[in-house]
Amino acid sequence: MSGPINAAVTHVLRRLLGAGAAALLLSACGNIEVYTGAGGTKVEAQKVAALVYAQAPDTEIDRLPYSGGDLTRAIKRLRDRYPQLKPWLDAGVIGNTASGFVALRDTTRREQVRDLLRAENRDRALLLNQASIAVGHGGEDLDIWLPYASHTFGTEWIKQGRPGWWWLNEKRQWMQK
Repeated sequence: MSGPINAAVTHVLRRLLGAGAAALLLSACGNIEVYTGAGGTKVEAQKVAALVYAQAPDTEIDRLPYSGGDLTRAIKRLRDRYPQLKPWLDAGVIGNTASGFVALRDTTRREQVRDLLRAENRDRALLLNQASIAVGHGGEDLDIWLPYASHTFGTEWIKQGRPGWWWLNEKRQWMQK
C-alpha cells in the first residue's frame, strides 16, 4: 500500500484501536455514574427530593451527582426549611405543584405561610436553574430546558410526598395523594 490508501488504512486502524481502548477503559470503571441531560435531571430530582424529605446530613447532599455552589446551598436550605413546611403540607394548607413548586391551597391561611412559601419557591427556582446548568443545559439552552426540569422535579416532589398531601396538577386542579 502506498500514498492515500495507506494513510486511510492507518487512520481507520488508529480510530478502531482508539475506540477499543476507550471501551476497555470504560468497562473497567463500573462504579462511575455519569448522567447528563434528561437522565441527569431525573436522577438529581429523585435524590434531592429523597434527601430533603429524609432530612439527610450535609455529607449525603455533598455526594449528589451534581453539587456545589448555589446548587448545594439551595438544596441545604430546602432541607433545613422542610420541618417548617411539613405541618402545613400535613394539614393540607399548602401542596406541591406539578411544576416543581409549592402553592397555597387554603387561602384563609395565606398570611401565616406567605413568607415561608416565598422562600421555598425562591430556592426551588434556584434549584431548577442550577440543576439544569449542571446537567449541561445552561446558557442558550436554559430557557428551553427549564420546563422539563420543572416537570421532572415536580413529579418527584409529589411522588415522594406523604399520603394525604395535596398537589396541584397541570390543569390547576388540587388532587390528594
